[in-house]
Amino acid sequence: MSTAVDTAARTAPRLRASARSQVAPISASEFTQSMRMLASGVVIVTSHVEGQPWGVTLSSLSSFSADPARIAFSVGRSTATAQSIAQTGEFGVAILSSASAELAARQAAAGQPKFLAAEAVQGSGPVLGVPAIAGALYNLECKSVVEVEVLDHVLVVADVLSASNSALDESGLVFCNRLFGSFFRHEGDRS
Repeated sequence: MSTAVDTAARTAPRLRASARSQVAPISASEFTQSMRMLASGVVIVTSHVEGQPWGVTLSSLSSFSADPARIAFSVGRSTATAQSIAQTGEFGVAILSSASAELAARQAAAGQPKFLAAEAVQGSGPVLGVPAIAGALYNLECKSVVEVEVLDHVLVVADVLSASNSALDESGLVFCNRLFGSFFRHEGDRS
């Protein structure tokens, strides 16, 4: 019979640091140029800052595990989003529709507060009460299970506790080469 201690020991993350490479990494500008060409889904990570709905646009989110349902992303260590997650461990993730490019751009604007306008918020999630984004394809509620500081960022791995579907029949919003866009169905694609 497995105990809670056995389960915790079996599922606890193991951090492994490898020796530095003997070959120097490419320059930051070359790396940035190459990563610009990687098309990524766009989300807004939501939380409460100073008691108000807050959301920051990210394209670094990925599915981490299906069982248990987990996601992973990185966020700047000094941001209000990272600080909110460090304090509560709770946040939302809105998977944006192609119609949300303007909102995504506003919430990504460098140097600007990321408070969400009232019309962008569609209430709160059913489990944690984190802000939900109006018009999102899905609003997820998440609880952090691992946060690791790496350089100037925090890598967050989180359980997905709820997923609310808007039933919109739209493409998800993508970001590539500094442009927001969407996918379209090609004639040969299957439904």
